[in-house]
Amino acid sequence: MRTVKELQARLNPKNSFDQRYNIETDDKIHLLYVSPKLNATGYYRVITPALEINKTDTHKAIITSIETNDFSRKLSDFVNQLDERLIAWADYIIFPSLFSDVTYLMQAIKTLNPSVQLVMDLDRNYFAIPVSIPLSRKLTNDKLKHLENNLGLMDIVTVANEAFQKFLQRFIDDRLENAHTFVQYLPSLVSRYGYEEMPPLTRNTSEKVRVGLIKPNEEDLLSLKKVLFKMRADLKDKIQFVCLGKPHSSREGDLLLKEIDCEIHDSVSFLDYFEKLNSLQLDVVLLPAKEGLFTRNQNNQLLLELSVFGIPIVASIYHPTSKLISDGENGFVASEVPEWLDIINLQIKDKTLINRIGKNAIKSVWIKDSWTQKKLSYSQEAFI
Repeated sequence: MRTVKELQARLNPKNSFDQRYNIETDDKIHLLYVSPKLNATGYYRVITPALEINKTDTHKAIITSIETNDFSRKLSDFVNQLDERLIAWADYIIFPSLFSDVTYLMQAIKTLNPSVQLVMDLDRNYFAIPVSIPLSRKLTNDKLKHLENNLGLMDIVTVANEAFQKFLQRFIDDRLENAHTFVQYLPSLVSRYGYEEMPPLTRNTSEKVRVGLIKPNEEDLLSLKKVLFKMRADLKDKIQFVCLGKPHSSREGDLLLKEIDCEIHDSVSFLDYFEKLNSLQLDVVLLPAKEGLFTRNQNNQLLLELSVFGIPIVASIYHPTSKLISDGENGFVASEVPEWLDIINLQIKDKTLINRIGKNAIKSVWIKDSWTQKKLSYSQEAFI
């Protein structure tokens, strides 16, 4: 994370414009990314794409600022920080999800730079968020309506899930009669910038298999209730459940984790997240999922993170990452209760399986899902 921290320090508002930004004349295509938060979305969808794109000879990216990720803060837009000089410099301006009326601002931007292309990166399907997820309490009908209208003001909307791309294009075409918005699929990818100065991979040396749950929402966790109870009853002292970031305000979820004697770790700052994940010494991670539109439209970021650390995954058939797993090679896919149990039992009986699947996952993620030259070309082609 060294480069990310250095970038954040350079973009501090206390620094002068020239210290923060380089807008010298060149013949490159200019991408202006607006105010990402320092969380998973900001990292995968803005910060690393900008850093990677700046390696090319054809494109140049500037990030206006990196905002603190504060969940207690109201949903707000940081577009007021746009400087006229940056607007004039940009060929594309890429916004995060916008939940207020920005019609006047977009008109002003087009007046200052008539040829600029307006882009919004939508990190999840806000129109289908379950009520069990705390963010849903902030999404008033007014905010959702503003978001919907703002989609129609964009030239391009980018998303990280192909199913979501299809849904959102139909959504815009059906609801926004005068919109000419094109929805573009741009996958989230692994970047070496996130793993700078990372300690060596740590491995579990205890007799118990450490079975992880990573930031599950309440619905997904409870969908695996029978599996977790059965594992605890059958495997007893052979496994240790570990949860990083338990569901918010979930009495039933809290009770479930208590009854399976789960070791619980609080969520950490994203700057510390990769080191925390590495330190948990997980042998396998379960990715539960309940069938639904929100789940189908989710991203694959957790698969990337776990694969980098060589942690085998067992994903529900309803989890979007299940389509990216070669079952039995770089992870597992499970549906019925016996399938989940058989996979964990297999890893308990054959510890070499964990090692083999983990190595395959590491190899697969860096070959197929990292910022290679081929993957860079996708972003170059999206912004031409």
